[in-house]
Amino acid sequence: MTARADFDEAMLDQAIAWQAALEHDDADWDGYLAWLEANPRHREAFDSIALVDAAVREHRDVLSHEPSPPVAEIDPRHRWKPRLVMGGALAACLALAVALPTFWQTSRPIAYSNEGSAPRMIALASGTSVTLSPGSAILVSAKNDGQIELAKGEAYFDVRHDPSRVLTVSAGNYRVTDIGTRFSVNLANSALRVGVAQGAVSVAGAQTASAVRVDAGHQLVGKDGLLTLSTVEPSQVGSWRSGRLTYTNAPLAMVAGDIERYSGKRISVDFALENKHFSGILVIGDGSKLASDLAAVMGLEVRQQGDLVHIAAGR
Repeated sequence: MTARADFDEAMLDQAIAWQAALEHDDADWDGYLAWLEANPRHREAFDSIALVDAAVREHRDVLSHEPSPPVAEIDPRHRWKPRLVMGGALAACLALAVALPTFWQTSRPIAYSNEGSAPRMIALASGTSVTLSPGSAILVSAKNDGQIELAKGEAYFDVRHDPSRVLTVSAGNYRVTDIGTRFSVNLANSALRVGVAQGAVSVAGAQTASAVRVDAGHQLVGKDGLLTLSTVEPSQVGSWRSGRLTYTNAPLAMVAGDIERYSGKRISVDFALENKHFSGILVIGDGSKLASDLAAVMGLEVRQQGDLVHIAAGR
């Protein structure tokens, strides 16, 4: 890619806003990916701004001696503020971006997403294979494919054993570390579930005092800073790859998040049900019956209005 300087102002403003927004834990990855796909030049604009940001960070001491120019105004619909300065400093950094396109190509993470209805398998250079469930996305470090971020949804990891390499998967406020095993990581509605089919992993949270070891045949559920360890059949880990959603004491909010991805409908759950858990098996099919099947098993009610499906307590 060769950086170009003829982006219109609105496109650059959008790229700046997305650059800042993606640093937040609750980043809108669906919106970001949709923005990239809307126009091929959006990727070029984003890459240029990201490279400028890297240049500003690297040369912050020099730039701090320049007079403070006004900050670029961003579309008021965006809640965040860009970190980048505009004016002469930005122009100089854009010139640097044109001169160093290779730097960002080799440093920016690689995004993989699955917008289809079937699982998608990705083979990484290290020998790790990742299977993405529908509606899921990961970011893989271009410098080290052992550093992966689960941006949304669920992924199943099959890691080749190599004591010299460590795989780290970040998901929300949690970090999953492994050196060779098979496990799945699910991130839905701020809830985390890690299930281990083979080997062992350690899970650490931003609010936990120490990492928790999770061995094969166990799962760890994290929600609101609390980690709960329980047993699970190894064959149930990643069962969505064969058309079944299998749960053992899973928060209802997580189940609703999975149903939302498979059904294409927005799913909401009564506040009174947020602390309820579900154990059982749901057949995925085309995803259209998942909410009603869950309601039937748990004695709940489903109310649908357009694309919104609301799960409420049964009468």
